[in-house]
Amino acid sequence: MRKAILLGLIVILSLLVAGCAMAAPPAPAPALEMAREMPSEMPPPAPEPQALEEKVMLGAGVQDVVSERMIVRTANLSLIVEHTEQTLEAVEDLATELEGYISDLRTWREDEQVAATVTLRVPAQSFEEARDRIKALATEVESENVSGQDVTEEYVDLEARLHNLEVAETELLELLASTQETRHDAEDILAIYREVTNIRQQIEQIQGRMHYLENVTSLATLTVNITPEEIEEPVVEPGWVPLRTARDALRTLVNALELLVDLLIWVVIFILPIVALLASPLILIWLGWFLWRRRRRRSKES
Repeated sequence: MRKAILLGLIVILSLLVAGCAMAAPPAPAPALEMAREMPSEMPPPAPEPQALEEKVMLGAGVQDVVSERMIVRTANLSLIVEHTEQTLEAVEDLATELEGYISDLRTWREDEQVAATVTLRVPAQSFEEARDRIKALATEVESENVSGQDVTEEYVDLEARLHNLEVAETELLELLASTQETRHDAEDILAIYREVTNIRQQIEQIQGRMHYLENVTSLATLTVNITPEEIEEPVVEPGWVPLRTARDALRTLVNALELLVDLLIWVVIFILPIVALLASPLILIWLGWFLWRRRRRRSKES
């Protein structure tokens, strides 16, 4: 009977943990008390779910979602500037001043000019200031896209699930210790240990997601595409340059010769052996036929 009650208890705890992943119910009753108070093998009724504000108070140090929302702020700006290098230096100085950092920087050349894309991360409270000061560096703002994603509800749900899983883990550890002291059934001990390991994996996954949300909401992300102003076209177009034409013709000739040499190498090393291998049976047949005809002619003449 005790073994049946123990297995029933493990099933109840598993169902409660699965419920945490779906609707974040409140913490289950202590496992040892449930085992003592169960009148039969039927599981006790599930407690009523708590309100959103009550879930927030389950973990210590949780943000007050009513007064402060968790927003993932991002902005994409395309700027036309006079000098790309000077603009990049100003953006880097701005990130340092606002206690942020440059997370990505890429530069390339367009028509003998330098263009760049830079991504900086600054504290969320400095997002608007950074955006305005970056736009002030441009002679023209080609495009601007600002977005904000509210992840408050997800974070609160994760906090409630984390609390419930930690309570379930504590109860299972107490049950494991009690089983090891009073019973020495390896099957029961391994079953409880597997449940503890499963809950610990879920706890670590939730903690990782919460740390990620805390990071992306505490720092805003701004991606800036920097394009220099186009150089004005000259009044008089540059004239004919014979040396450049001769150089281009010589380069084309060298490329053509390289192509011919490569083709010749392929023919000698690759194509001819294959042709000889495929044609050898035909050559042998023709040679045998030729010798046969020659012998026949000689026999007729003699």
